[in-house]
Amino acid sequence: MSERYDHGPLQTYEVIYTSGHVERVQAHQVMMPPTDLGGLFGVDVQTKQEGRWTFHGEFDGRWMLVLSVPESDVKSVRNVTRTADDLSGGAS
Repeated sequence: MSERYDHGPLQTYEVIYTSGHVERVQAHQVMMPPTDLGGLFGVDVQTKQEGRWTFHGEFDGRWMLVLSVPESDVKSVRNVTRTADDLSGGAS
């Protein structure tokens, strides 16, 4: 871990893609695609880019992007850290 920041333990996330592929990713931070804020301030705003799910983590003392995937490719994302610990017999 970095001497400057303590991000806590890595979390395990299960990403299920619209294609049916399932992937497990370890990360400290997950950022969801922004919601459509059009009309929130009385102005209709059109976003130019599709939203993306992004996963970041600290590995070997470096903060890095682990995964970035378009919102339309993802069916669901869930934190399975506890489930993974239970299945592997690890500490809960």
